[in-house]
Amino acid sequence: MDWVITFLAIAFVVAAAGAKHRASRRYNLPQENLALSLAILKENLLENPSEYALQKLKDFATSQNLKVPEEKYPTGKVPNVEARTITELIFGEGFKAPNFEQDESLFLQQAAWLDSLTPLEFKEEPQTEKTLAKGILRLYSDDAIFKALKEFAQKFPSEKQQKLEQGYRTLCELRDNSKADYDSLENLRIEKEKWERLAREWFTA
Repeated sequence: MDWVITFLAIAFVVAAAGAKHRASRRYNLPQENLALSLAILKENLLENPSEYALQKLKDFATSQNLKVPEEKYPTGKVPNVEARTITELIFGEGFKAPNFEQDESLFLQQAAWLDSLTPLEFKEEPQTEKTLAKGILRLYSDDAIFKALKEFAQKFPSEKQQKLEQGYRTLCELRDNSKADYDSLENLRIEKEKWERLAREWFTA
């Protein structure tokens, strides 16, 4: 079994190294676009969970007067002691490599945590269809997206807005009933991109 543990540890470290390298290239935040900076930091934490990414996000949120959740950011457990020890030796104590097999429950917890940091587009004044549509695309959880879509409908009711909301409901149904085979997942990705393009029509036209 030792060779299996060693192989997994090496593979884990290589994957972690690649993830950290990709993340480091994305920390050049656009100072002229604070809303985008927040979105980048959230995405970095979701894709590459580490104490470094978490602290960067917390520091930025605090600087923008956003309330940071008291609950700890949920992360998956490191598969084994050997992998944890090796990654900490390479990247420093406290570094946690990404969990590539996150289950649905973990993602839902992470999505709720990230969405509690309100997208800055929702705080822009005056609020417009453009800012609301951008903010919706920054969200991760169904609850937060439907809540934002409801606010959108109240402030800017239109046939186009109804189409956006119904499109997301249809996307959720397709996701929940989708198989795990390649063709089904590819179809889901295509439908998600169609919905995102519809939302972008408010600020790319």
